Amino acid sequence: MFGGASIRRNQNDLIAFFSINQRTSIPCACFTTLSREQHAGDTLPVVPFGSVGRYIGVDVLAHPLGWAVENGLGGSGVLGDHVAHDGERNLAGVKSVRKVQFSLLLAISGVVIVAGCSGSDSVTPPMTQAPQLASTSTSTTTSTTSTTTSTSTTTTTTLPPTELTTSIGSSVQGLPIDVIHRVDIPGAQLPVDDPNRVVVLVIGVIHGDEQAGLDVIRELRALLPTEIPTNVDLWLLPAINPDGVALNQRHNVNQVDLNRNFPYKWGIIAEPGNWEYSGPSSASEPETQATIEFVKYLRPDMTVWFHQDEFSIAPSTGSDGPLRREYARLTGLPLKGVPGGTYTGVAATWQRKTFVDDTAFIVELGPTLAEGEALTHARAILSVVSLLP
Repeated sequence: MFGGASIRRNQNDLIAFFSINQRTSIPCACFTTLSREQHAGDTLPVVPFGSVGRYIGVDVLAHPLGWAVENGLGGSGVLGDHVAHDGERNLAGVKSVRKVQFSLLLAISGVVIVAGCSGSDSVTPPMTQAPQLASTSTSTTTSTTSTTTSTSTTTTTTLPPTELTTSIGSSVQGLPIDVIHRVDIPGAQLPVDDPNRVVVLVIGVIHGDEQAGLDVIRELRALLPTEIPTNVDLWLLPAINPDGVALNQRHNVNQVDLNRNFPYKWGIIAEPGNWEYSGPSSASEPETQATIEFVKYLRPDMTVWFHQDEFSIAPSTGSDGPLRREYARLTGLPLKGVPGGTYTGVAATWQRKTFVDDTAFIVELGPTLAEGEALTHARAILSVVSLLP
């Protein structure tokens, strides 16, 4: 679905995937042709449609013969009044001059109309509509509008987008599984092969009735660019189980526990209706398949998977042990494992075992979040990046 190769190691143009999947076009932003380096510029191209015609029109009215516009059509411009007064001495001469001026006016007006129309049409934006695929994306932008009274024209400036939202697949019921990329931060503008670039993926919900992670996602979206480390390329996946979120239930609509449906050591667990039902086969669910393909495509350096309600983070004796201990210290979570259950086909375990260079761990939030707790977790995620092995 995403071109197969590892994006972190082999892709040269990360933005290309999103350019061909735009849900809504960004005015004057050439995502179909921009490389990462070009995309990293401070401004996006803005085409002042129709400005050529308006400019010529103003020039004509400001022309030394421009007074003929009013006088030739019966007006009373300043120069027209002057000629009218002098006309008492030489009325015949003035009438002759006005005939010549009116002829010039008609000729000039014809040039203005042709030039104005052709000028407006010739201003072509640097991109056509992006090709549409099954996946779609939406950008979030900020616009400012200013009006100049003296010329009666309005100029709208479209600022670069702050984030880009792309659907990576669909749920059983057809709801989009969206991922959000913070494109307004320095880390998003680093070349894909930059050794200092750290790709961070945060997944808010896998069990539909465990939705506190959505609050952490909201806080990460709201952070100012200056609050995010300059080498972090931040991706946010609110929910891989949108049907479960909509129904406020653990499973997807096929009654499958998606956190038992991933390929690593998958096994048959229980039957539909059981809280741990693992599905009829490994990665049988569209939500699981979409997540697997996206993780393969993105290859994040660090992935955080949010769950509830155990209020803990599992310790690790591996290279990510110090990182987990620091996360627990920053958030106040106890370091302890999750009791009970059969833990095969687990998403975070699949990711760690499939991509041994990546760090992926589960954060168990409590039943509810206290005021400010979601922001604490958002900041902890960004803080422990420096401890990645």
